[in-house]
Formats: sequence, C-alpha cells, structure tokens
Amino acid sequence: MYNSFFSSHDRIYNFEELAFPTEGVEFNLDDLGERTAKRPYILFNMVSSVDGKATTYEGKLKGFGSLPDRLLMKRLRSQVDAVIAGGTTLRQDQFIPTVPPELLAERQKNFSKPQPLGIVISNSGNLPSEHRFWDAGRDLRIALIGEDASVESWLSEKAQIFRFPTQDRQIDLKQVLQMLFEQLGVKRLLVEGGPAVNYSLISQGLADELFLTLSPNIVGGIDNMTVVAGAGYGLGSGDLSKLKLRSLYHHESELFLRYQFDAKPE
Repeated sequence: MYNSFFSSHDRIYNFEELAFPTEGVEFNLDDLGERTAKRPYILFNMVSSVDGKATTYEGKLKGFGSLPDRLLMKRLRSQVDAVIAGGTTLRQDQFIPTVPPELLAERQKNFSKPQPLGIVISNSGNLPSEHRFWDAGRDLRIALIGEDASVESWLSEKAQIFRFPTQDRQIDLKQVLQMLFEQLGVKRLLVEGGPAVNYSLISQGLADELFLTLSPNIVGGIDNMTVVAGAGYGLGSGDLSKLKLRSLYHHESELFLRYQFDAKPE
C-alpha cells in the first residue's frame, strides 16, 4: 500500500490499520527450542535522517520529527499495552509514554486502562530520579533492572521493580518478555529505543513490526547514533534481518514506512 496524504495528515494510520495481534507470539526460551513461551507482539517506532542517523548533536533529536510524526507516535502508543525504552533514552530524552486526551475514547474501545504501562530497562539501574517519566505513579511505571545492579531507594517508590539475570552485562530479554506477557498481561509492546535496545531485540529475532519515519535531512558524523546499534559489524557477518514493506505514506518530503519482520535470525 503506497499512499500520499494531504490535509488529513493527522491520520497517517487509522485505528483499523493498527489492529495489532493480541494472542501473543510463541518463541523459544533456549537455543535448542526445547522450552517455549509466549511474548508480546513487538513493534518499533523510530525516526532517522535519510543517512540513518537517530541523533543530531550530543544525543539529541533536534531537527527531527514533524507534527505528523509526533501524531503517529501518539497513535501507536494508544494501541499498545506498554511502551518500553532503555535507560540511556530516559537519561537523554523526555520519554513520557502517555496517550493524549483526544485519543482516549478510541483507546478505550480495546483497552481497559486509559494509559499504557511505561517501562524502562537498565542493566545498571542508573536512572535519573528527576524526570517527568515517574510522574504517572508507581502503578503505571515499570523498571527492569539487572539482578546485581545497585539502585537507590527512591526507585521503589516511583516504579515497580523487576530484576533479571544478566549475561555479558545484558539483561535476559527472553525472560523479560515472558514475564511481561504472563504476569503483566502485555500483549502489544511498543519499543521507542534507544539503538542498543533496538539491536538487542532485533538481533535475537524478537521483533514483529517496524515503523520508520525518514526525516528529509542529512546528518553524517561519527558520533551520531544510528537507529539500531550493535557491536562490531552487527548482523552484517551473518544472516541479515529481512523486512517486508507493508505500507508507505508521505507528507511533503517526509516518508512513513511500515515494515514487517518477515524472516528472523535463528
């Protein structure tokens, strides 16, 4: 589906198009496939320059993200059970995953809670205490922390804390996803970065859809991050993650692409 949209640019996707699956996705908990479980349906929302940069200066997004892109972000948030981001995103960005009043009526057709859970994942537990993310209250905020991380007492007052084992200082994401699905009832999970979290999930085949906004800019620079990180050559040394284009919208010179992860790494 290839579409342009004009005065109705606040409707890049209607709610019927964003009818994400709710039955969960079966996946392997171990490399041998002997233990399986269900996880949430996982979608990513990213914005980048034409040359793939996710930041412009000192980790910031200045110059990216038009009004249609911001409206798309809010609409995606309105159609999921939870929104997750990494600790770096929380330290550098005003990550506040709330649904605005004008979308609440539509959300309540499919969700019992007016707001999605806001989740932050951090291997180290190094999170900023002074951040508007915590204002929503403990019932709506989840902190996923490495089992050996030292956290300050304020965090338990602002969020529900779940600890997970780490390997090579990385939290076991498969255990995280199993817990979110089984214990917290998260059937649809929106990932809003950062690049390291994106790569960790995608490289393990824990990805279903990608919404990518291409901002009509060239950034360059060695220090600017890309939308997906990864050590060394990333997935370039093995089987590349394959994507299938589901739809394409454009507004002026900005492109809004929706991809399905068609073939996942083993």
